[in-house]
Amino acid sequence: MNVFYGKTHPSVAEKGRIDTAVYENRRVSGIASFHNRIEPPSKPSSSSPNWQFVRISGITESTQKQSWEGWMAAHETALMITFGLYLVSLIVIGYLGERRFSRSYDDFVSAGKSLGSIVTALSAAASSESAWVMLGLSGLGYAKGLAAYWAVIGCVAGFAVNWLFVIVPVRRISGVHHSLTLADMVEDELEDRKKMLRVIGSIVIVFFMGVYVVSQFVGAGKTLHGMGLMDYRQGVLLGSIIIAAYVLMGGYAAVCWTDALQGLLMALIMVSLPILAIVDAGGPMRIHSVIQSAGLEGFWSLKGLSIWGSVGFIVGQLGIGLGYQGMPHVVVRYITVKNEKEGRRSGMIATVWGILVLAGSVTLGIAGRVLYPVLKDPEHILPRFAAEHLPPVLAGVVLAAITAAIMSTADSQLMYAATSLVNDLWLKLTKRKTEERHLVLATRLVILVMTAIAIFVALLNVKVIYTFVLYAWGALGAAFSPMILSMIYFRRFNKWGALTNLIVGPMTVVIWNNIPVLDHAVYELIPAFFLSLLAGWAVSVLTSRRKP
Repeated sequence: MNVFYGKTHPSVAEKGRIDTAVYENRRVSGIASFHNRIEPPSKPSSSSPNWQFVRISGITESTQKQSWEGWMAAHETALMITFGLYLVSLIVIGYLGERRFSRSYDDFVSAGKSLGSIVTALSAAASSESAWVMLGLSGLGYAKGLAAYWAVIGCVAGFAVNWLFVIVPVRRISGVHHSLTLADMVEDELEDRKKMLRVIGSIVIVFFMGVYVVSQFVGAGKTLHGMGLMDYRQGVLLGSIIIAAYVLMGGYAAVCWTDALQGLLMALIMVSLPILAIVDAGGPMRIHSVIQSAGLEGFWSLKGLSIWGSVGFIVGQLGIGLGYQGMPHVVVRYITVKNEKEGRRSGMIATVWGILVLAGSVTLGIAGRVLYPVLKDPEHILPRFAAEHLPPVLAGVVLAAITAAIMSTADSQLMYAATSLVNDLWLKLTKRKTEERHLVLATRLVILVMTAIAIFVALLNVKVIYTFVLYAWGALGAAFSPMILSMIYFRRFNKWGALTNLIVGPMTVVIWNNIPVLDHAVYELIPAFFLSLLAGWAVSVLTSRRKP
């Protein structure tokens, strides 16, 4: 969703339409190379007992240059060892997936519909949240104070709606039709014998997810370059090759298992670091005093914005949750969960995960306001805090967590896009009887080709790619969220209504985003969602022949 960092998620600017220059500038860049600003302090500070690990001050002492270079070498070694162990663990998971789930096509693309609640919950949650949740959301907390918790409410509401109203019905419907993908389920449930929904829906999915995968690779390159571990091109190649390797080996099972590991790692970081930040900042009362003096204590109103401006901000943050019900790479988790009971439990776990991780990210940003009153880029608060307050090994864990947020989105989108091409288009449209091992091979070849294309585009670092990604979360959410909710709860909903969703939703997102007055008024997913929903209902009523 994020343009430059990677979970299928929009950046802070994309999500809430925050009209601040810093967020607009961050749309087309990853983690700026804060490594270039890491310098030793002129003298140790009693307020920062761990200064010897990393200190970012911008002060260069020539007399300390030699010792600093020696420390930096040791620091990078520790980071690389920790990060390397994490990457090796992903490859091992891919190998285990290959051993267990590569013999049949159904196993390779759905893990035999055998996933339990914990893996389903963590993989769905992690793949729906890119590095935005760790970098962008903490930056929003730093910049907006308590008002940033509205983004948490919006996202958690999206998780909760899935838990209470979506997961079990989707598992039930897909079980009846023996569906492997979202296109399978929609086509069979809405009786689309001409397969127009499959074709148009798959094209929308492959296009936007293909662009997303490129953005994840870009994010991986910029993250590793920003940490000073390697240059941008090396970062792109390393991140993309690792992702492709375990997806190629283990397929969907490897994707879900690695995403579960990555979700666990993200939760560990975003629960522990905010607590440490609160303690280091002097406690809740000290934090409240500082943000009050900065004018950031308002929850219902924002500093520098009118009443209507504050309302627009709040509505925009709440509107984020409208996209969760329609993300194909997330919905497929509900299709492949073992049974309805496990599905319901997975929804609860994912919602709790969302509360902990999202609230923790905002809390870290707010506490960081006390520790770093003047920070050039708010989205650097997490890496800066980790670098300055943690030993190199633990800082390497944070780097792994940021990269995990990118990878958990990229692998899911890569796997689902490849499945859409092979299963939803080629296999179902041609109706050819093909051996399962050949289908597995075809899916692997598509993954390989898509990876190669994504690497090529990412290495070019083409700026126009970001423009398309700006639309991706909104377009997919406005197309598929109304469709899935209507298919479950509106009995007269039919294939023509679904086709209307696929057209009206993305078109509204594009048009709204390109009209400045509308773009600055409210996040485009909100009007696109409701226009798509109402248009789908209206068309269904006018054309409905479906029995209640």
